[in-house]
Amino acid sequence: MEPAEVDSLEAAIGWLVRTIIAVLLTDKMDVWIRGVKLDDDVKKLRFEIRRVGMVVATVKGRATGNEQLGESLAILKELLYDADDVVDELDYYRLQQQVEGDTVTRDDEISRGDADTPNSSVGKLRSAVWQHFIITEKIEGRPVRAKCSLCSEEFACDSVANGTSSMRKHLKNAHSVICENGKRSRNHSSTGDDATENATPIVIGSSSRGKRKRTNEDSAQITAANKRTHWDKAEISNRIKEITSQLKDIREEVSEVLKLHGSDLASSSNNHRSTASDQHLRTSSLVQRKVYGRDGEKNNIIKMITQDKSNGVTVLPIVGIAGVGKTTLAQLVYNDPIVESKFDTKIWIWVSRNFDKVKLTREMLHFVSQETYEEINCYVKLQEILKSNANSKRLLLILDDVWDDMDDCRWNQLLAPIKSDSANDNNVILVTTRNMTVAKMIRTVGPIQLGALENDDSWLLFKSCAFRDWNYEGPEILSSIGRQIADKLKGNPLAVVTAGALLRDHLTVDHWSNILKKENWKSLGLSGGIMPALKLSYDQLPYHLQKCFSYCSIFPDKYKFLGKDLRLEETGWEYLIDLANLGFFQQILKEEEEDDDNEDGEGEGEESSLGSQIFYSMCDVMHDFARIISRTECATIDGLDCDKILPTIQHLSIVTDSAYNKDWQGNIPRNTMFEENLRNKVTSVRKLRTLVLLGDYDSYFLQLFHEIFQTAHNLRLLHTSATSADFNSSRCSLVNTTHLRYLQHGSGKVNESFAHDLSKLYHLQVLDVRSDTYSPTIPDGINNLVSLRHLVLHKGVYPFIASIGKLTSLQELYGFKVQNSSGFEITQLQSMNGLVQLEVSQLDTVQTREEAYGAGLRNKGHLENLHLSWKDTLSDNESPADTARKHSEVLEGLQPHKNLKDLQISGYSGTSPTWLASNMSATSLQTLHLDCCGEWKILPSLERFPCLRMLKLSNLWKVTEILVPSLEELVLVRMPKLQRCTCTSVEGLNSSLRTLRIKNCEKLEVFDLFENGDKFIIEQRSWLSGVRELILIDCPLLGVLNRLPPSATFSELQISGVSTLPRMKGSYEKLHVLLPRVESFSEKDTSSERKSVGEVLAFHNLRSLKFLSINGYGENSMSIFFKDLSHLVSLKSLKIESCEIVMPEPTREDMPAANCKVFPYLQSLVIKSCGITGKGLSLMLQHSPVLEKLVLFDSSDITLLSIEEEGNSLSNLTSDREPQDELFLHIPFNLSSSLKKITIEDCPSLRFNGSKKGFSGFTILEKLNIWGCPELLLSLPCFPSNLTSLKKLGLSSAYLKSLQLHSCTALEELEIKPCYLLSIVEGMQSLGSLRHLTVLGCPCLPSYLESFSRQCNELLPRLGTLVIGDPAVLTTLSCKRLTSLHSLQLRLRWMLVTRLTEEQERALVLLKSLQELTFYVCPHLMHLPAGLHTLPSLKRLKIDYCPSILRLPETGLPVSLEELELKCCSNELRDRCMPPATSKLK
Repeated sequence: MEPAEVDSLEAAIGWLVRTIIAVLLTDKMDVWIRGVKLDDDVKKLRFEIRRVGMVVATVKGRATGNEQLGESLAILKELLYDADDVVDELDYYRLQQQVEGDTVTRDDEISRGDADTPNSSVGKLRSAVWQHFIITEKIEGRPVRAKCSLCSEEFACDSVANGTSSMRKHLKNAHSVICENGKRSRNHSSTGDDATENATPIVIGSSSRGKRKRTNEDSAQITAANKRTHWDKAEISNRIKEITSQLKDIREEVSEVLKLHGSDLASSSNNHRSTASDQHLRTSSLVQRKVYGRDGEKNNIIKMITQDKSNGVTVLPIVGIAGVGKTTLAQLVYNDPIVESKFDTKIWIWVSRNFDKVKLTREMLHFVSQETYEEINCYVKLQEILKSNANSKRLLLILDDVWDDMDDCRWNQLLAPIKSDSANDNNVILVTTRNMTVAKMIRTVGPIQLGALENDDSWLLFKSCAFRDWNYEGPEILSSIGRQIADKLKGNPLAVVTAGALLRDHLTVDHWSNILKKENWKSLGLSGGIMPALKLSYDQLPYHLQKCFSYCSIFPDKYKFLGKDLRLEETGWEYLIDLANLGFFQQILKEEEEDDDNEDGEGEGEESSLGSQIFYSMCDVMHDFARIISRTECATIDGLDCDKILPTIQHLSIVTDSAYNKDWQGNIPRNTMFEENLRNKVTSVRKLRTLVLLGDYDSYFLQLFHEIFQTAHNLRLLHTSATSADFNSSRCSLVNTTHLRYLQHGSGKVNESFAHDLSKLYHLQVLDVRSDTYSPTIPDGINNLVSLRHLVLHKGVYPFIASIGKLTSLQELYGFKVQNSSGFEITQLQSMNGLVQLEVSQLDTVQTREEAYGAGLRNKGHLENLHLSWKDTLSDNESPADTARKHSEVLEGLQPHKNLKDLQISGYSGTSPTWLASNMSATSLQTLHLDCCGEWKILPSLERFPCLRMLKLSNLWKVTEILVPSLEELVLVRMPKLQRCTCTSVEGLNSSLRTLRIKNCEKLEVFDLFENGDKFIIEQRSWLSGVRELILIDCPLLGVLNRLPPSATFSELQISGVSTLPRMKGSYEKLHVLLPRVESFSEKDTSSERKSVGEVLAFHNLRSLKFLSINGYGENSMSIFFKDLSHLVSLKSLKIESCEIVMPEPTREDMPAANCKVFPYLQSLVIKSCGITGKGLSLMLQHSPVLEKLVLFDSSDITLLSIEEEGNSLSNLTSDREPQDELFLHIPFNLSSSLKKITIEDCPSLRFNGSKKGFSGFTILEKLNIWGCPELLLSLPCFPSNLTSLKKLGLSSAYLKSLQLHSCTALEELEIKPCYLLSIVEGMQSLGSLRHLTVLGCPCLPSYLESFSRQCNELLPRLGTLVIGDPAVLTTLSCKRLTSLHSLQLRLRWMLVTRLTEEQERALVLLKSLQELTFYVCPHLMHLPAGLHTLPSLKRLKIDYCPSILRLPETGLPVSLEELELKCCSNELRDRCMPPATSKLK
C-alpha cells in the first residue's frame, strides 16, 4: 500500500463514522427502527462505529510504515462502507413504507401491486417471473401484454397463468435467470456477475487475519438488492450483526497494535512528517538555471513596479500551481538591472507555511540594516527598528511561497513599517502564492496568473535539462522520444526539470523509452519532483476537499464543468470555489475565437460574447496528480487507454469519444477492440457507487454495458450522455432503487419501463432529464420521489406536473402556473417548505387574500428566491381599479418569510404591499426586481432593507424619481419618466457599487454619482473603483465627465447614446471605442475642450487589455497620445483608425527608454487613415518586439520605407532628426524574424529607400499584400525575391510591369488586381503549391499566360480556385490541364461582354473537375454558356447581380447540379427557375 493511500485512511474512516452516525441519529430513522424491532441490532452497530472512530483518532499518522496497521485500517474502511450500505437500505425501506403505506413484509409476501406497477389492482401475481416484467396493457383489469425489465422485449400474457412460460424461458435463455416455484436464482455461469454465490472472496492486504470471505453475505446482499419492493428483516438483522462483529474484531486488533508499538510508531510517524517537510526546500533570490518562456511576464511586471506613482504601496501577487515557476519569475524580476537601478533596497523573504512574524521581521532587517538583532524577540521593537531603517527608502520586498495561514490582520501587522505614512509611496511588495484567496486578500493590482509554458519554450527547457544543452541536435530517435515525453509534461517547468533529471544520465533509446512508458516523473516518491510538490498542497486540504478533488479525476483531461450546473447544492459549490482559490481548479471563460485571417483588422477588439459562460477545469498536470492519488477508488476508461480496474474502485467513468465516431451518414460503426478492452478491464463492480458514461456508442456497446454493470447494485450516481431512447431498457436494470441519489438521463426521453423504476427511487435527490427540445412528458409516479431536492427539466415542463406539492424536499420549482384545476391550485405549495427558489405565474387566477395565504409563503424559512408574476394585461371583465384592488389583496396574502433574499414582482397592477414597507418583513432582502408594475409611482423606502445589494427597476412607466441606498448592483431599464436618481450616500454607493446598468432612460438628467462639482468631488483613482460592469445606453441627457473605465478589473463596459462620452464596448481584455467628432460633445461638458482620447479613456486602467480598437472621424476626431498607449503593457492587438496619433518630443520625460519595450506582447498592429508620422510609427514598431501582423492603410504622412539590417540600430529615433525624417518609416531588424503578415494599402507616395534585399529579409513572412502603392512596387528591387516562406501574395499597381516569383515556392494564394501594365509573371512554373489564383484588371496578362501554358509541362497542379475578370484567360490557360480546379468565378463588371465566345465556351467545358461556377457582377452578360450541361461534376451554380440574364441555357443544366443560387437578378430569370423546372435543386 502506497504511503499516500495510508495517509488518507484515518480521515476517510473519520468521515464515514460521522456520516453513518448522523443518519442513525435522525429522529425519523430512530423512531422507524424501534418500530420494526431492529433497535437492539442498530444500537450495537452504532456503538461499535463510535468505538472505531475513537480508536482510529488515536492513530495520528502512525500507520505510515507499519504494514499491519495500514491493512487493518483499510479493512475498517471497507467494513464502514458496508455499514453505510446497510444503513442506507434501512432508510430506503423507511421511505418506502412512508410512501406506499406497506407494513414490513417477508420475501414470500409479494403483492401484485409491488411486482408490476403502483396502480395495479388485479390481485396477487404469485409467480416470481413478474419481478422482471412490467405490465404494459390490461383489459378489464387483467394483464394482456408485458415488457421485460431487463431488455424491453414484449410478450403476450392473456391471463395470469398463460403466457408466463414463454416469459420464464426468455429469462432463462436471454438473461440466465431461473424462476421456479415462486423463487428466483441466477445461473452461476453468467458472465459479468461478480457478486453471486460463487463470487471470489475479497482480500485486502496480505495478513491472514485481514482476509474477509464474503460469499454468503454478497449473495444475500445482491438478492435483497434485486427484490426492489420488499425487504427481509432477518437478512438485514444478520448483516448488521455480522458487520458489527467484524468491526469489533478489527478495532480490537488496531488497539492491540497501538498498545504494543506505541512509542516506535510515534517515532516512525514523526520521521515521516519530517521527511515530507524537508521536501519543501527554502528558496533564495538567485536564479538557478537559464529560464525559458517568461520574458513577457517579466517585462510586464518590471514595467508595473518601476513606474513612479503616488497612490501608495503596490502589492502584486504571482499565482500558480506548484512547479509552474512562480519563484523563478520572482527571481528574474529581483535580479533584473532595471529593477536594481529603481530600488534602494531589495528584500527576499521565504515565508512558506511557518508564519513566524518575529522571524520574518528580523529577516527583513538583515537587508535594510548593517546591524544584527538576533537578541531582540520583542515584535513591537523589531517593527519600530524596521520602520526607522526603511523610512523614505524605495523598497522591493519579495515574499516567496505565501500560504493561506497569513490572514488579513497578521498581513497588515507584518507590513505596517513598509506601508506607514512615512514610507515611500513607490514601495513594491511582490508575493508568490499557490492560493488565489491569499492573492485576492493582499493585492492592490490584478494578480499575475502563471500558466504552463508554450510548447517551444517547454522543449527548450527540456533539452537544457535532459541534454544539458538547449541547442542540442543529437540522434533523431532520442529527440523523437523526448518530444513525446515533453508533450506529456504539459508545459510545467518543474515537471520538465524532474523528467530531465531522470533522463540525462543515460542517453540511450532503451532508457528513454522505459521512462516514457512508465512515466516515472509522476512518482510521489521522487524527491524534489512535481508530484510531491503538488502533494504538499493536497495534504493541506481538509478531507472533504481531498475527496471532492479526487472524485473529479474520473472526468477526462481538460473536462470543463459549467459553473451554473455546479450550483445545485450550496455545499458542493463552496467546495469548488475553495478548490479553485487553492489552485486545484482554474476558471475559464468560454468565448468565441478571434478571426486571425481578417487582413485589414476589421472587427479586432470587438467583444464577441460579453455574457461569457464560466467553466471550471483542472490543468493538465493537476489532472495527472488527481489520477495518481485517487487510483484505488477512482478510475477512467477512455478509449483503449486504461489500466486494470482495481476491485476497490468505487467511482468509474467510461469515455467513448475516441472509440466511437460517426461516419458521413451519421452511423456509428462497431468497435470490437473497445468492447474487448471494457470486458477485460472491468472485473468487479460490487463496490461501484458512481458510474459515468460520456460520449456516443452503438447498440453492441449498450448490450455489453448492460451485461457488465447489471450487478452494480450499490450505485449512488448514474450519469449518462445517452442521446437514444434505446438506453432506457439498459438503464432500468442498472438502477437499483435502494441507493441511487443522482440520475442524469441524457436523452430526456422516459419510456414506461424506466418510468416504473423511477417511481421507486425514494432516495433520489437529483433527477436530470433535461432535453434541448421541449417535451411535456411527465414520468408517472414522479410524485413518489419524496427525497427529490433538484428536478432538472426543460422549463416548459414544470407547469404540467400535477400534485407537485407531494415533492416536499424539492428546492427549486420554476414556472408553477396557478390553475383552476385539481393538482395545480396555489395550495400545492403549502407543504413544500424546503423550497429555495420559486417561480409562480398566472396569479390572476387567485381571487382573494385568504386563497393566497394557502401557499404558505410565510412558513418557508429556506426560501431565498421568489418570483411572483401576473399577466401584464387587464382582464376583459374587470376595470383597472378592480384589477388593482384584487392584485393588492393577493400580494398581501403572499407575504414571504423574513429570510427571503431575492424578490421579483412582474406584471403587477396594484400598489406597494404593506409587508414590503414594514421594518419587520423581508429584513434579509438582498435583491429587489420590479418589472412592468405600471401603477407603481413611489417606491418603498429602500433603507428599510439593510442587506439590499441589488435593485432592478424596469418598465415602471410612472416613476419619476428614486432614492438609492448603497448597493452592489443598480439596474434601471426603460423608465421613460425617470428624471432624477439620488443617493442616500454618494460616498457609500461609490465604494460599494459593482454593477451599474442604465438603459433607455431618455429623461434621466440628474444622477449625483456622476456630478463633478463642489457637491461631489472624488479623486479620479477612487471613483467607482469597484465597478466591474458599467452599461449606459440611450441616456442622452445624462452627463458623465469622468474617464472610463473606472477600474482595471471591469468585466463589461458598454456606452452608447450618452452625449458626453464616445461609444465603447468591451471588457478588461477587449475594448472597442468609436470616437465622436470633437464638436459633437454636448454643452453639458463644461470642462475644458476634450480633444484627446486620454481625456475620456482611462488608459491607466487598461493594463490587462489584450485587444483594442479605436475608430474616429479623421481630422475632426480626437487625438491619441503615445504616452497614453504606453500603459497598455498586455496588449496583443491594436487597431487605430481615422484619428491622429501624437508622439512624444525627444526631450520629453515621457519618452520611453529603448531597452524597456512598451508593447511586449503586441502581435497585431493596424493603422488606418491616421495622422501618424513615419518616425512615430517606427517608434511603435521598435517597442513591439514580437509583432506578427502589420497593416498600414492610407498613411499620407509616410513617404519613405526602409527595413533595418542587422547591426543597424534604430536607437537614434529618440534623438533630434531632420524634418524630412518624420516621413521615414523604419522597420526594426528584430521584426524580420517575427512578422508573418504585412498589408500596405492606399499609400500612393510611399517609396522604398533601403538595401537591395527589400522584403527578402523577412524569414517567416507568410502573407504580403500591397494594394494601391505604385511607387513602392516600382522602387522595390527584384520584387518579390527570396520569399521562400510566403503563402499569400496580393498586389495592385497601375505601373507594375513584371513579377518574379521563382523563390515563392510555398505560395498558395496569388491575387493580382488591377495591374493594367503587368505583362510578365516569371517563375510561375515554381508555383506547385498554388491553390487560389485571382486575376482582375490585367489586360496585358492573358497573352503571357497563353505562352506560359504552351511551354509548361505541368500547369498549376494544385490550383483549386480561379477568379478572373477577363474570359480570355480561359483560352490562354489550357483548361484541360487544370485537373484540380473545383471553383471558377467570372467577374465581368468592367467588360461589355454579353456572352462568351465559342472558343471561351469550349475552354470552359473542358473543366471536368469543376464543382462550383459563379457569375459575379456581370451587368452586361445576357447569355449563359450553352455547354453548361456537359460539366459532369458541377454541383453549385451562382448568379449574382447579372440583371441582363433572362433565361437558363436551352440545353439545360448538368444532372449533377445540386444548388442554384440567384441574387439581384431579373424577375424573368427568377420565374423561369421556379419549380418544377428546377425541382431537383435544393
